[in-house]
Amino acid sequence: MTKLECEDKALLKAQCNHCKTILCAKSSSGTSHLKHHLEGCILRHNKSIKQYSIATQPTLGGGSVIKNYKYDQEECRRAVLIFLACGKHSFKTVEEPGFRYLMSVASGSYNNISRHTASRDVLNYYAKERELVKEELAKAPGRYA
Repeated sequence: MTKLECEDKALLKAQCNHCKTILCAKSSSGTSHLKHHLEGCILRHNKSIKQYSIATQPTLGGGSVIKNYKYDQEECRRAVLIFLACGKHSFKTVEEPGFRYLMSVASGSYNNISRHTASRDVLNYYAKERELVKEELAKAPGRYA
């Protein structure tokens, strides 16, 4: 419960943090109704799943998991770059109508990139990965030439 400020100090109100219901909070009229409301508040026990989506990968038990989904443009671009590099696809692939349709179906929020942007991003990704490998080799015991 959150205590609400009223113009009339004699009328105290409280708002449920879960369902946003406003209740009387005067101590002279008792506060057990606040406790009873919290015990029976539907949204306190049942979380809203409006912002959740069903995971596409099954769990070890064989069922699906409900998880919070947030679209990340950078992560999606990185996945496209890995697709291009690992599959030895042409950078022109990202400009093909079929690929653009696929990405629009997969996520309506995806912003298309050009082949020039894709090639520049792949080279930047390669440079970062190369530096990470160099750092790991420098930390490794022994001598590498």
